[in-house]
Parts: sequence; structure tokens; C-alpha cells
Amino acid sequence: MHIQWARSILENKGYQVPSNAPDVIQDNPWSTVYRFKTKQGYIFLKKIPPALSLEANIIKLLHSKFHANVPTIIADNPEFNCFLINDAGIQLHQYFKQHFNTEIFIKTMQAYAELQISVTTNTQQFFDLGVPDWRLEKIPSLYDDFIKQESLLLEDGLIKADLLKLKKLKLRLVFLCERLAAYNIKDTFGHADFHDKNILINPNTSQTTIIDLGEVVITHPFFSFQNCLHMARENFSLFDNQYNDLQLACFAPWLKIESQKSLFEILSIISQCWPIHAVLGEYRLMNSVEKSEFQKLRRQGRLSFKLRRWLDK
Repeated sequence: MHIQWARSILENKGYQVPSNAPDVIQDNPWSTVYRFKTKQGYIFLKKIPPALSLEANIIKLLHSKFHANVPTIIADNPEFNCFLINDAGIQLHQYFKQHFNTEIFIKTMQAYAELQISVTTNTQQFFDLGVPDWRLEKIPSLYDDFIKQESLLLEDGLIKADLLKLKKLKLRLVFLCERLAAYNIKDTFGHADFHDKNILINPNTSQTTIIDLGEVVITHPFFSFQNCLHMARENFSLFDNQYNDLQLACFAPWLKIESQKSLFEILSIISQCWPIHAVLGEYRLMNSVEKSEFQKLRRQGRLSFKLRRWLDK
């Protein structure tokens, strides 16, 4: 029915759509993406589970209020939990495979930072849409609720001694969150899965676009910032000096708020509690889909893998 709806919308808007079925370019429990090859170019249909269905409204808010580099929505259907968007290019990850372009990466990260800064005083608009509250003051209680899922954690690969240590480490998490809150960098918009595969680039214009915005939360901005930098370092085998220079350049917008010294102190703290933010994201994704469908992906062990980084500190 969602494909019929999409075809009807496109035809009513004057698109010339072939009669054959659209291509399925992504199919997993938390999203199915179809590609219509029209005479006016590619159009994409994304269908998502109800738990992530706030994505279309997030995109519209980011576009209208903050002029962010996000997909252009042609139409959305809350009943079918789907929306149509224009083509925005290829994955930045794919584009960088031939050659990592520092200038494009820095420009993208600086635009993302500016977006985060602009949202800082407008977080209520996101809460009104149903965006989860992962502010620093909330993270310890989210952690507390998560580690109570003992059967899930044991099934995922932890042992009972690990569960005891996780409980003891809550005080450390509280301490780290309080340290982060003492700086001037405030909670804001954060893409919980921000990396070069969730950024598209138009090869002709070098314009980048952030996608997969159903996993947005309100939290400390450097969790997603750190994740994207870390993934770039891993994916493109950046040397230490390259990575340090990249960090400094990407930091530029934040220097209006904190000193360079403070920013590196914040990143040091973020790197310590980043595994918890990552595991909360994985847990949220698990809960957004049918358990049987999630298990088909063979993602068992992903929670324990992330938690090991926290347990070993």
C-alpha cells in the first residue's frame, strides 16, 4: 500500500514513473528504502517502523527552522510510516574510498556543529516531536534502566561478574556527566548514528546531506561528533597527525563557546563514556523493531562488545 501511495503522489505531482516495481536498495528491520527511476531523476521512498516514525517531522523541522542540509521531503504518510525524498547523491563513505577529501569532511563537520549550536536554545521543539531526552542529567538513569535488563545482557555475552561491575560503575558515569555539564557546551541535537555512511554527497556540487534522522536524540553534541571523527579515522586509516589536524579544524565553530584546551578536555571525557551512549543507541534500535527480525541480522554481541570498553576502563 505504501508503494501504491508513493506512485500516486509522484504521478499527481507530474513525475513520469515507470510501471515496473521500484528497486529495493535497503532492507532491514528498521528501514526499507525503495528507488523510483523517474524521467525527472531518482526519487526514494523510505518506510520505517512506528517507533522511528518521527523521522519525517524531524527532517521538516530541521529544514524549515534551521535550514539544515537534510533530505528534501516530497510527501509523507503517517498512516504508513513512510515518506518520499529527492535524490541527494551517494554515501560520503563511498565517495571517499577513492580519496579522503579533508576539505569536504571539515566543511561537513563544521556545518553539523553550527546546526548543533543553533539548536541549543530550541530543544523543546524536538521534545515536542517526541525526540528522546538523553541530556547529561538523564544519562545515568537511562544507564540504570538499561543494566537492569540482566537476562538480555547475559544472553548477549556478559557474565554475572560483569553485571555487578556495571552497577558499581554508575557512580563513575554520574561523575563524568557532571564534569561534562560544568563546561559551556550544552545539550542539543545529536544524530545517534552519525558517520560517513549516513552523510550523502552530490558529486557534481559537493553538497552534503545528513540522512537517517530517525535516531536523533537531545544529548551532549560531542557524542555524535566524536563518533563521526572516530569512524573516519578507522575507515580511512588516518595517521595521528592527520587526525589531530582534522579535530582542530572541525572544532572551529565550538571555539566561539569554549577554549581549545577545554574542547580537548571535553573530548577526553566523552571518549570515556562514549561506549554507554553507543550502547543506549543500539538498545533503542533493538526496541524499535520486532525481536525476531533484529536477531536475523546476527547482531548478538554488539551490546557486550561496546560494554567491554566501559568495563575495561
